[in-house]
Amino acid sequence: MKRRPPSASPALAFYGHTLLDGTGGLQRYARAAVDALRGGPLAGRFRVYLPSCRRAEAPAGLADVAEFFPAPDPRRGFSFANLFWSNLLALHLRRKAPEAVFYAPFECQAFLPLRRPVLTSHDCYGDRFGAPSRGGRPGPGRRLLLAQMRRSRLLAVSRFTAGELADLHGLTPPAVEVVPNWLPRDFDPRPAEARMADLRARLGLPPRFWLYLGGYRLNKNLPFLLAAYAEASRRRTLPPLVLAGKIPAGDTPFTGPLFATLARLPELRDSVLRIGHVPEEDLPALYKLASLVVCPSFYEGFGYPVIEAAATGTPLIAARATSFLELISDPGRLFSPHEPAELIARLLSAAEGESGFAGPLAPTHLPAAGEARFNAAVERALA
Repeated sequence: MKRRPPSASPALAFYGHTLLDGTGGLQRYARAAVDALRGGPLAGRFRVYLPSCRRAEAPAGLADVAEFFPAPDPRRGFSFANLFWSNLLALHLRRKAPEAVFYAPFECQAFLPLRRPVLTSHDCYGDRFGAPSRGGRPGPGRRLLLAQMRRSRLLAVSRFTAGELADLHGLTPPAVEVVPNWLPRDFDPRPAEARMADLRARLGLPPRFWLYLGGYRLNKNLPFLLAAYAEASRRRTLPPLVLAGKIPAGDTPFTGPLFATLARLPELRDSVLRIGHVPEEDLPALYKLASLVVCPSFYEGFGYPVIEAAATGTPLIAARATSFLELISDPGRLFSPHEPAELIARLLSAAEGESGFAGPLAPTHLPAAGEARFNAAVERALA
């Protein structure tokens, strides 16, 4: 990336860690937020700050807005790097851009004072369920984060997340504002046939399949889905189930008994296909190729697959839980995330034909509407 000449102090300092290391949903949100700012009233008045040690990895599309702050590589995981870099950025802004409002597209662990910080809150999973390795108690990093959140203006990605912030931490409007997620501009809901054919060949996808797309954290409820799918497949032949997302090395307290479930159910041996991480640019084609998307999470701050499947016209069923209830109004497309009978019934019904499980995309999640709502919220924070 070419170095951009130094500029006047920005109105908004965008902390860009998730653009480098964020997982699927976090990175998707951060990119969409940058696009929104580029096309809104703050165009030319914000900068995306990235650590200097990662200059070579900076996305080319950020060349016009990127600034690099002095930062070595801590050579640790995402959470430690977040803590380390966010505080170095706070020091840098204090010297170079003291009037800039700090914005992070995720919960940021800076403990140094920031000027009117604005954070996007995606969920309160860690607070609701705690860290399994700590017996459910929040670790020191989480305690720092909670302290920062209490000093910040928060943009909650759903009414459910806003409710969690109020219930768990007493954070309510005007400190919290609901700004639902939206489709990124580069999500093309009508991928070309050639692109879909290429993706099918590269991933070895069958002619008809059902899709789970997401992470493997405990709340994703994958062992529950696998057990219900195995039981339904004993009653009739089902399409293969494709699991898309970065595959963990093995079962941990954070994933639950995923691999143990696969090992003890022989019905799954040939019918579950794990394809691993799928690049962002291939997601529209993957959705379009699938005949059904299944979202079994019992806890979800938003749920990108719901709006992405709706945009591509792909039928979808989801757990009757948390933020999914804001996105899906048809009760026939929902199932209990804890009692398998309903999910088994939905799967058997879908095996007869999935078209009845399709649903529309609400206009509020289209790029133009989502960007306008996000920009308005940021401007209110700057006022």
